[in-house]
Amino acid sequence: MISDRYICYDVEPLSPAQTVAEALLKMNTRHLDLLPVIHEEHLVNYVSVETLESMDGDVKIGEISLFAPILPFVTLNQHLLSALTHLKTLNVSLMAVLDESGIYQGVLKTKDVVKALSLSLSIRNSGSVIVIRVKPRDYSLSELSRVIEYSDAKILGFFIFEVDDTDDLEIHLKLNTTMLKHVLAALERYDYKVVQYFNREDLADDIDQRYENLMKFIDV
Repeated sequence: MISDRYICYDVEPLSPAQTVAEALLKMNTRHLDLLPVIHEEHLVNYVSVETLESMDGDVKIGEISLFAPILPFVTLNQHLLSALTHLKTLNVSLMAVLDESGIYQGVLKTKDVVKALSLSLSIRNSGSVIVIRVKPRDYSLSELSRVIEYSDAKILGFFIFEVDDTDDLEIHLKLNTTMLKHVLAALERYDYKVVQYFNREDLADDIDQRYENLMKFIDV
């Protein structure tokens, strides 16, 4: 859920009665490229610096066309990951936060969400990251967890990304271990395609073992 510590309260929204010149001064002073327009505690629009800079300074904010047919927002009961997906999909720097009654609470900034997620337990904990590519029909987190746990490892966190120009998904798994030999072997047995891995500490040992096996084969 989006708690108080993630909501930015010190960004004052615009009102329909303000002028374009007043809005530009406020946004440039705060280095903001977008602000919500709030009337009687309800979201009525967004305006961007790009839009304002092309308009006469005396025009009222309430006269500006709608930012979108359906104004985007996030709610207090949304998870941060869901909110980040919403923000990144629309490619906006912030979004209004509304309560269950539609009352404006503040704004959620993209950079603050990214920072909060980067400081989460799954990111800060030591461990490794495995990137797996699958078809959507083949994706099952419960199945992946079973395979990973079979190798005495656990999933601490995960992110899912769509792969451009394909229908594939990339699953980024944060694990609680840097010893990946058995995990990778298990994933291979179950036909999972591992495309990358990071922070693996047993790689050198694995190479050494292969070298020793090769030397034994040559001696024979």
